[in-house]
Amino acid sequence: MSFQRQDPSNGTANPASDDAIRVMLVDDSAVIRGLIARMITPDPEITVIASVPDGAQAVKRMSQRDIDVIVLDIEMPVMDGLTALPKLIEADPNVKIVMASTLTEKNADISLKALEAGAADYIPKPTSTSEIAGASNFRQELLEKIKN
Repeated sequence: MSFQRQDPSNGTANPASDDAIRVMLVDDSAVIRGLIARMITPDPEITVIASVPDGAQAVKRMSQRDIDVIVLDIEMPVMDGLTALPKLIEADPNVKIVMASTLTEKNADISLKALEAGAADYIPKPTSTSEIAGASNFRQELLEKIKN
């Protein structure tokens, strides 16, 4: 089965490779989701198949799509990442969840709790769109975490 994805640079649908890693982005900032999608979609091994603004939408999408990896923000309205995490794992125990959070002491503690609750990994998220747009080391680290 082949999924279709939206190319975030021009909005056109591109066929996803059958063996590509299927990723869902979950962040309350549409700008951040778009920037992350543009960072990772050039990699032929990765396909972004869903992009949602909160944990509740992520849980809903889990029943609609075959997702391999979720990049999950921690602080979001409606349902935050820590609340969504066990629900996502329950929906698919094989899904790999990479927690993404800004670098604060509070979020570092929450990220450790998320790892204890079943998240596969954690990545510190740059704090501004200008940082994330130019952060090649963030892109490389995120790609490694998605693929491993």
